[in-house]
Amino acid sequence: MFKAPNGKDCFLVAIEGPDRLGKATQAQMLEDALTKRKHKATVEEIPYDDGVTYPIIYEMLHDGTALQFPIIFQTLQGLNRRYFQKSFLPTLARHYDVVILDRWNLSTRVYGPASNVPDDTTTVILKGIVEPDITLVFDGVGFPKEGLDSYEKDRQLQETVRRGYLGYCERHPKLFVKIDANRSREDVHENVLDTVLDTLMERLR
Repeated sequence: MFKAPNGKDCFLVAIEGPDRLGKATQAQMLEDALTKRKHKATVEEIPYDDGVTYPIIYEMLHDGTALQFPIIFQTLQGLNRRYFQKSFLPTLARHYDVVILDRWNLSTRVYGPASNVPDDTTTVILKGIVEPDITLVFDGVGFPKEGLDSYEKDRQLQETVRRGYLGYCERHPKLFVKIDANRSREDVHENVLDTVLDTLMERLR
């Protein structure tokens, strides 16, 4: 668990997976369900809007330079996470029992190699960034939608990313839990909530 400056423990949940699988919707549903169960929970979308790296990251996604300069792009993602962890996460941990992260470290581990970022570079980018208590990996075929960015439009990249995520689930099933996202919203939510509650209870024993 992440420890706040006042010594309070905070449970970190990351929701990961390829694009357009309903991660943001499920993150919000999870927050609502945990709150109803008297947990203090909040959702944060990553990359975090720090006013510096955030606009550059999204500009690179939309104009295609994220694919042209993947090392720069992933380095910006790492800097964004590092800033969030240092400046904002301690405050959240002080006030909340559970922080739900819509993307975190595993995105860099998967999207980096999928876009030809060397493994040793990925290791450097993520050095010192905290690991979640559990990572839920959404698996499935993304829902079509208007206004796709360059990553979302690249179907070959998305398939490589999907295989990369599944590889982590197979190698480390206790840390990375696969969630079948191509089901009804209610079924996915039930699976997500049960998994988080089970892991949370184990950590609190």
